[in-house]
Amino acid sequence: MTDISLNQMSFAYRGHPVYEHASLTLTQPGVYGLVGPNGSGKSTLFDLLCGLLRPQSGTIALDGAAPSADVVFDKIAYGQDASVLYSHLSAVDHLRFVARQHHETAAIARVSEQLELTAFAEQPVGRLSMGQKQRVAIALALLPQTPILLLDEPLNGLDPDSIIIIRDLLMSLKDSGRIVLVSSHNLAELEKVTQHYLFKVGTAIQEERVMVDAEARYEALFH
Repeated sequence: MTDISLNQMSFAYRGHPVYEHASLTLTQPGVYGLVGPNGSGKSTLFDLLCGLLRPQSGTIALDGAAPSADVVFDKIAYGQDASVLYSHLSAVDHLRFVARQHHETAAIARVSEQLELTAFAEQPVGRLSMGQKQRVAIALALLPQTPILLLDEPLNGLDPDSIIIIRDLLMSLKDSGRIVLVSSHNLAELEKVTQHYLFKVGTAIQEERVMVDAEARYEALFH
């Protein structure tokens, strides 16, 4: 069983504490909503889990191992925003490149169907709408069958059609056996796919199960 463990982790950016002695253990698969105000450190947590940043103290472990490049490659898929895409390449160009790195070329058809990319797969990304670009970026993270999936603001700036597609995707991931962390400000959509939340409160991470009205819980914590 895959697990994520933070033990007394501290990280500061330009002298500003983002995390101080933060601890968290996730062992159960499912979808977890990562929630907090803008600039609170949600994307920073993803970068720390992926080894792109290193804590100043404390530890991070993925299945008991520090997030080295090899461990992260095997354990984590990271869906960032559409800024990681190359405007002159098509959606299928991006998919083929990532699929080759993970020996998952057979998965291209699967993720193209899941994210409904076929109609614009051959077009340069620079010509796509924001929602279409976002779907391409998420599709790249779905290619490798890693036990941990990180999705950074997958619902940000989407049109209604794309929101429905991403919502259906998140619903399908609930029973995938993976640990899926989804950062989002769209609490109404998160409520439809999970009751498990990681609230970024101050410099700590607070794990909670919210059965109803995540927005009310957010208000209580942050206002």
